[in-house]
Amino acid sequence: MYLSFTNADLIRLPRWIGTANYSALFADGTFFRSLEVTATFGLSVTGLETLLGLALGFLMHLRSRFSRLLQAVVFAPVVLPLTVTAIAWGYLVNPGSGAINRLLERAGVPTLGWLQDPGLALPTLMLITVWKGVGLPAVLYLAGLKQIPGELLEAAQVDGATPSQTTRRVTIPLLGPTTVLVAFLSLVNTVQSYVLVLLMTQGGPLGRTHLIGYFIYQQAFQFFHMGYAAAASCVLFGLLLGLVWLQLRITERRVHYA
Repeated sequence: MYLSFTNADLIRLPRWIGTANYSALFADGTFFRSLEVTATFGLSVTGLETLLGLALGFLMHLRSRFSRLLQAVVFAPVVLPLTVTAIAWGYLVNPGSGAINRLLERAGVPTLGWLQDPGLALPTLMLITVWKGVGLPAVLYLAGLKQIPGELLEAAQVDGATPSQTTRRVTIPLLGPTTVLVAFLSLVNTVQSYVLVLLMTQGGPLGRTHLIGYFIYQQAFQFFHMGYAAAASCVLFGLLLGLVWLQLRITERRVHYA
């Protein structure tokens, strides 16, 4: 926060310049475009991870001999380093020799520039991010399902509820606190993300993947505008603080009604 009020550049001693960094930041079109891209990216990834995590949680909760294998397969990408993820997916979506385009060619479908097309780059990054991160929501939902008392489900069945009705009206509402936690963690993680952008797209094409985390990285370590980057970081911190407050309010309200 102190650096955000200085002209720090990693070379000279920082000098106090007041709110000049913030004035420049709020007049910077690139900063606001980064916020817009980040909002689209964060909300989309959060929605996908929440829905897919819920579905996978139900699948892993089924008593079958494949449930343990499914848990391992779903959670494995979570523990992969981001560099490994970026390299592996970089080969898969390579426009010339990537495995995905080769499959499309064999199927007679036109190949795509997954990370080169301005309309496809951000959705492609979203799918890669969901593939890597959906394991954690799935495991959290699995833990939430195991905490639901079996007596409640049995009582619903005795009252004549079908399995689908039991799921919609009993199980999913009881997973409300888990859903709040999953959505909060996913949104916070995606808002802060920048490593995949750094390794795969560098914010392109045409700024379509220029997330706020990458904006801060560029300002600090490529342009050496450390004070300016610190100001952007403080704004991001304020947004994350607002998300924390919202999550706590929702949780408290649920506890109060319970």
